[in-house]
Amino acid sequence: MSKNTRVPQITLKQKPGSLPPKRNIAQLFVDYLRILFDLKFNRYLTVQLLPLLYVVLVIGGLGVIVQLVFDAFAHSPKRGLIYLLAFPVAALVWASACRATTEFLLVVFRMSEDVHTLSQITPTVKKIDAMFAGPNWISRLMPFIKAYQDSRDTPSNNKDAS
Repeated sequence: MSKNTRVPQITLKQKPGSLPPKRNIAQLFVDYLRILFDLKFNRYLTVQLLPLLYVVLVIGGLGVIVQLVFDAFAHSPKRGLIYLLAFPVAALVWASACRATTEFLLVVFRMSEDVHTLSQITPTVKKIDAMFAGPNWISRLMPFIKAYQDSRDTPSNNKDAS
């Protein structure tokens, strides 16, 4: 992987406690188009649209539930009243399901970023593995063990010597 390859960013990296930069609608629209037509897929558009997707799903589902209530009243007042009483529960269940779905999608995208980061350390892990491979791998640890013992035996670290 070349050094110029960018990791797809879910969010802009900001300093803790800093406010995000203010952007007008034109800048947001230009950024949207830039991401939409990015053929290298350096950034995920889906992640940035998740809040909008959540709102559309909730409003659409609530519209369907309201339509069911109106249809139930058209059928009979008794059925309409039962549907009307069940409306708040159905609305909460629908909103919760939409929230869980969008959170799941966000977690999947964040995991993909983590996997990409972990894949970049593969050469280092292979070097360490090669260093300790073979029948006499313990002998390769001897310099580290000796250095540790020497650091413990120095007079500056020994409290009895003072």
